Amino acid sequence: MDAIANVATSSSQKSRHVGRRAQTTRGSDLLQQATRILDAARLVELGGRAGLVMYATGLEKKTANRLYRQLRGAPSPPGQSPFTDTWFLGSDIRMLHATIVWRLHRRLTNTGRGAAWMLITVYALYRCFVRQPVLDLTHAAFVPSLVDMDVWEERPCTYCGEFYLAPLESNDDQCPGCRLYHRYRCRQCGGPINARHRGRPRLTCGQCE
Repeated sequence: MDAIANVATSSSQKSRHVGRRAQTTRGSDLLQQATRILDAARLVELGGRAGLVMYATGLEKKTANRLYRQLRGAPSPPGQSPFTDTWFLGSDIRMLHATIVWRLHRRLTNTGRGAAWMLITVYALYRCFVRQPVLDLTHAAFVPSLVDMDVWEERPCTYCGEFYLAPLESNDDQCPGCRLYHRYRCRQCGGPINARHRGRPRLTCGQCE
């Protein structure tokens, strides 16, 4: 009888242990799901489409689309994510802002946080640092991918010494910030010059010429 009682007690203890472990697992899963939903809602508020939300949070496509519709009152607009850097290369302003986003992303890389948190934090900081953001959430999310795919690299600017992003095959040696500065300033004396909208840009002012 004592043996039977011991077996029964042991079985009861194991059952309670398994039950607590299962309850903890369910609680953890519920917390992770709630975190994903909150991150997804924040991404939608920042301008993310359902595809980007699904990619960053790991939510199912149906859930991401339904959440977008509930928050925006309309379905997520169609369209693919960027897959080339053509749009960025069309403007020094865009490349300058891409460098800002990359620097923010690099500073937060070692925090151990998830992709959704990283994107939300980087884009929120980016919008705080610049007066007029030119990158939407989709393009900001694509910047680290261009570096990871070895399309862009970091290189030092020969004028200010700061690191900036540039395509691997380009021969640029100045950051986009310095290029924008020298569009209106003499490279020798720093005096103002009149920028030319067409033709070869001026490098020096009239006095230095």
